[in-house]
Amino acid sequence: MASHLGILAVLQALRERLSIRMAARLGGNPQVEILGSQSLTGTPQPNTDTLGLYVHRVSVDPFSRNRHLPPQPGRHLPRPELPVNLHVMLIAWCTHTEQEISYLATAIQIIGSALSLESADVSLADPDWGHEDSVQVLPEEMSTEDLMRIWDSLPGDYRLSAPYLIKTVRLAPDLDRADGPPVRTLVFPMDERGGTAQ
Repeated sequence: MASHLGILAVLQALRERLSIRMAARLGGNPQVEILGSQSLTGTPQPNTDTLGLYVHRVSVDPFSRNRHLPPQPGRHLPRPELPVNLHVMLIAWCTHTEQEISYLATAIQIIGSALSLESADVSLADPDWGHEDSVQVLPEEMSTEDLMRIWDSLPGDYRLSAPYLIKTVRLAPDLDRADGPPVRTLVFPMDERGGTAQ
């Protein structure tokens, strides 16, 4: 179960996986970076070709939103979790056409139809990550119109990119609700005639 560090930890794990695999396939030292919105206001610097990971949306997973964790030892109330999906763009942040195409194509091949990130990939960045927790990186279906709408809302010009979905980061509750004492007595107010008050 992830803490507040879980989202960033998953992105860092994906960055590391892509960096290692891209270096093995392309040679050299290809850069993979997590981009923020402010990064997209500029342009890539010469000879600093990079594959960018940009989170453009975080959404609640509709299929897991009503799932609860079992109560902690000595407690009775279940703990609600918050399952979120990360909508990510792989962006070829490059100054040369060949690198732009090869970086993005290599990343797409590495991820394939699904890439799993397990606890071993994430737990150093987020110690709360459970050994049973994992996420999948999947290609996200998106129309050209929707892709262009995202880029129109961003500060920079369009760059070669591909949409992906990281599914599902399970965030633990921030605080556990305190259990009250067991209910032993129920009091029903009565009116003067001995009936239940309305």
